[in-house]
Amino acid sequence: MPELPEVETIVRELRPKLRNKKIKDIRVLLPKMVALGPATLPNLRNTSGLVAVKFAKTLKGLKVTNVKRRAKLIIIDLAGKYSILVHLKMTGQLIFLDKKHLNKQIRLLNIPTLKPSNLPAKSTHVIFDFTDGSRLFYNDFRRFGYLKLVTDQELPHVRELQEYGPEPLDINFTTGKFMSIVNKRPKAKIKQFLMDPKNIAGIGNIYSDEILYYAKLRPNRRVNSLTTQEKKKLYLGIAKILGDAVVHYGSSVGDFVRPSGDWGTYGFLHKVYGRAGEKCKVCGSIIKSIKFNGRTGSFCPVCQK
Repeated sequence: MPELPEVETIVRELRPKLRNKKIKDIRVLLPKMVALGPATLPNLRNTSGLVAVKFAKTLKGLKVTNVKRRAKLIIIDLAGKYSILVHLKMTGQLIFLDKKHLNKQIRLLNIPTLKPSNLPAKSTHVIFDFTDGSRLFYNDFRRFGYLKLVTDQELPHVRELQEYGPEPLDINFTTGKFMSIVNKRPKAKIKQFLMDPKNIAGIGNIYSDEILYYAKLRPNRRVNSLTTQEKKKLYLGIAKILGDAVVHYGSSVGDFVRPSGDWGTYGFLHKVYGRAGEKCKVCGSIIKSIKFNGRTGSFCPVCQK
């Protein structure tokens, strides 16, 4: 699932490409991927063809003014009174191709044996055509993501936006603010604390593992077992790991592809995530894994206490 570094990479790369582009047409190939209004969408949902038609008709002729992010949610601002909220969920992708490169072949999964393909592909569900001939493709292998059209008046009522915790890379996310949040959840296991978007926005399975390795903390430690120094180290790890991951364009460990079709390279730097059974890069011990409500946390039994 794309996490904050992957979504931030998408936003930074799409912003200059989409800004001031005018939407010529939108093709909704799978109606369930689009919605109207601020209501929260379940993963299993049905959308009528009429909603898809209205979605496309409303957007036709509008100009993109900005692309930004809140937690894992991408916000495409449009001239006038509308915004598009894009949630990639588990396997969503946004790929942009200019007019000269519409025939570019892209490997949509980070699997060496998989052949590159042209877009639209089988996993392509929504296509934005711009007046300059460029296109934006929304792909989603598991079909859990969505594109939601809301008005400016509806934005304050989008539940997802209201429930997210603070942005961990924001200048206002201070040590004091972190301490205040973490101390309110004394019985929570620290990995689960990090992954709860109501506590801190944008951290998932990948980066909670890497942050905890940096802080030398085991994922099943409870918050009330941490010393003040351990909490400070954890705070530093959040900024360090997420910041480094953004610099390396995120982790392409499965289905994350940058808007250009290139991959993120932070996966090559992972210390523990996805490495259970392999040797720790620092001490040589075997990386172990543990289950958390259906999710797997990986850690070094020697480096992490």
